[in-house]
Amino acid sequence: MHRIKATTYKFPINILLRLPDAFYVVLFAVVFPIYKELHKKRAYGRVEKHLELARQYLAENSINCAELAKVNPRDTFKGIFWNALESYRGLARFKSVEKRIVYENEHIIQNAIADCAKQNTPIAGISIHQGAFELLHRALCRYSEHVHLITDSIGDMAFREVLKDLRSDPHLTEYHPDETGRLIRELFRTKGILAMVIDQGKHTKGNTVSLFGRPSTLYLRLPQKINEMGAGIVTFRTWSEKKRIVIRFESYYPPKYDENQLVTGIAREVETWIAEHPEQWSWNYHGNFKTSNC
Repeated sequence: MHRIKATTYKFPINILLRLPDAFYVVLFAVVFPIYKELHKKRAYGRVEKHLELARQYLAENSINCAELAKVNPRDTFKGIFWNALESYRGLARFKSVEKRIVYENEHIIQNAIADCAKQNTPIAGISIHQGAFELLHRALCRYSEHVHLITDSIGDMAFREVLKDLRSDPHLTEYHPDETGRLIRELFRTKGILAMVIDQGKHTKGNTVSLFGRPSTLYLRLPQKINEMGAGIVTFRTWSEKKRIVIRFESYYPPKYDENQLVTGIAREVETWIAEHPEQWSWNYHGNFKTSNC
């Protein structure tokens, strides 16, 4: 039944993705004030509070961050709205999106793959929910024929089928978090790339870190585990500009990297990424700045 329902979803979604940007400008202008009023004590309120506390932390520690100083909740919801549209258009292989994607620091992932190939081990490509992040796992297919994406379920089963179809690529295999054991076996068998975002998680334990002076959780246990088993880790991110969607590779953590330095180093990177493009991070996520049972 859900497959039939998924088929009925595909047609209107394809139509919606093809509507002109002018339609979405008007849609956001109309819908956002209503959303704001309905979510003042929920998502909107969280964003307002999180931004203010982050600014306080930067001020108290004499850290200058012009981008975070000027961003407001509306900016963040606008960023999420447009980046979601860019993501789904990109997954649907719209040329208007694909031709805007630029890659920076590709030598980092290329050298990481070469280094791990010598040791006959895979790598992980990890990021956060920032920018048009749905494009990140597809980007990794440029570098390996075996990309293993771990992602949690959203929406009903029919919508998940539609999203899985949009994400699909001949070089991509998608896994639910309950399939971690199978994922690890296939990752090391294929010597491929694990793809995952590390700033959100459901029903799983994470690592307690500090972001903007507040206890927070990053979900690094799987990357840690495979790193201990011999896999390297590459951090990368994406953000949108007027004429470009940038996918930038940042750092390489070699196999069997020091566990504490790994978590601390990635946390500092994540904090920097958010501070540089605060309007494009998902500040509204209900789990932000909460620690899980570690």
